[in-house]
Amino acid sequence: MSFVRTLMALVPLLATSPAAAHEEHGRAMGVVQSVTAEQLVVKTTDGHSVAFTVTPETRFFQGEKPARREDVQAGQRAVVQGTRDGERLRAITVKLGTAKAPR
Repeated sequence: MSFVRTLMALVPLLATSPAAAHEEHGRAMGVVQSVTAEQLVVKTTDGHSVAFTVTPETRFFQGEKPARREDVQAGQRAVVQGTRDGERLRAITVKLGTAKAPR
């Protein structure tokens, strides 16, 4: 539960500058635009698309519960924490919201 509180405290900070957060910390928050076995693309609140490479080490969560890549669907809210791997971002953790984003 403390993770949810921490995440909620960070939402205003990330929402005001998601592109900067992505560049400095390898993090993106928004809506899943697309997902394949190798890549996850998140559209941030300011409209930027951020692509992450998915690896066997990438961990997925639905709320607080473990999930699988196969559980990820376009339209879901997500927070992705990654790390730079050369020119690409590699997803470390993908935390999915419990409901799809409103249209």
